[in-house]
Amino acid sequence: MDLSWTDEQQMLAQTLRDVCAKYSTPEIVRALEDDPTGYREEFWKELAGLDLLGLRIPEEFGGMGRTLLDEVVVCEELGRVLAAVPYFTTAAVAAAAIRIGGTTEQKRALLPEIATGAEIISCAWFELDRGTGAEGVQARFENGVLTGTKILVPFAKSATRFLVLARDGEAVDLFLAESGSHLTQEKTMAADAAYEVVFDDVRAERLGQRGSGWGTWQAALDEGLVAFAAYAVGGAARAHEMAVQYAKEREQFGRKIGSFQGLAHPLADTATDIEGARVLVWQAAWSHATGKRDPKPLSAMAKLYACDVFKRTTKVGQQTFGGIGFIRDVDMQLYFRRAKQMELLWLGPRALEERIAAAELDAATPFVGIDSSD
Repeated sequence: MDLSWTDEQQMLAQTLRDVCAKYSTPEIVRALEDDPTGYREEFWKELAGLDLLGLRIPEEFGGMGRTLLDEVVVCEELGRVLAAVPYFTTAAVAAAAIRIGGTTEQKRALLPEIATGAEIISCAWFELDRGTGAEGVQARFENGVLTGTKILVPFAKSATRFLVLARDGEAVDLFLAESGSHLTQEKTMAADAAYEVVFDDVRAERLGQRGSGWGTWQAALDEGLVAFAAYAVGGAARAHEMAVQYAKEREQFGRKIGSFQGLAHPLADTATDIEGARVLVWQAAWSHATGKRDPKPLSAMAKLYACDVFKRTTKVGQQTFGGIGFIRDVDMQLYFRRAKQMELLWLGPRALEERIAAAELDAATPFVGIDSSD
């Protein structure tokens, strides 16, 4: 596996970093907390203008046809600035589901619109007090309409369409709905634009063929977990940079606080952890791009480890800043709160550990072994 970036990927990262410096400053992130829309339209249009929303969409449907390795570059840069845009739900997960499981007509109708930014698709998956497995999906599709309640639906107020997991008989499928009946904004640790969405006999269209939805969702989610993990790596890297800079500047007892082992060693640990998480994310993306290893266990490992590293890095950052690290005027708390929320969303530690354990204990040959170093 080659971990070096191509010249094009380096240019992509630098271009996006420049754009984020304009459209996703800490002040803008603060201003968007608990905002009903949750993002700024000019930032979304800029991402569309750079062709980033169609990065993974095939060229025949108006996209760039790039690999998951390129999306990792994008998501790490978005994570560095805690970019509040519906990129993950729309361009990463929903676009992947349509690309993987949609009919030709659905691909032609929706993928070009995602690439231009005209479509914002919100994924409606979680239900209150239910798990993340197929058994946790209890919303119903009968006679052409959806009925059920979903929680933590991202950017629901801005969505032009919802991608909804629901049951048709015993089968769990994916459905496209243009609206919800009732939207209620929820309070979250990240203060993002998450909603409870009630579907009360809402007209909907099935994505793909009957009975294919859960498999399509799992395939799209496997890709999405890698993108999510890359975002966490970017957030951890930026939080670490802030902590290191403060440790170099702040003095106590006549010395820079970074000279004390109690801070220096935890910062060394998080630096090591971040690099390890970055390698694991790239390995997961590489497995998707090349098909040389089963990507599913690596996707779970990447999300589990990267989000844990993000959480631990921000904890060390809070300890470095001391009491002021928790006040709203200091940026570290923005990262601290988002790190904890990211750990729990889009499969939490327990569900991810089950996936990884299955690859180790249920398979004839353990996934991790002496022959797994392609």
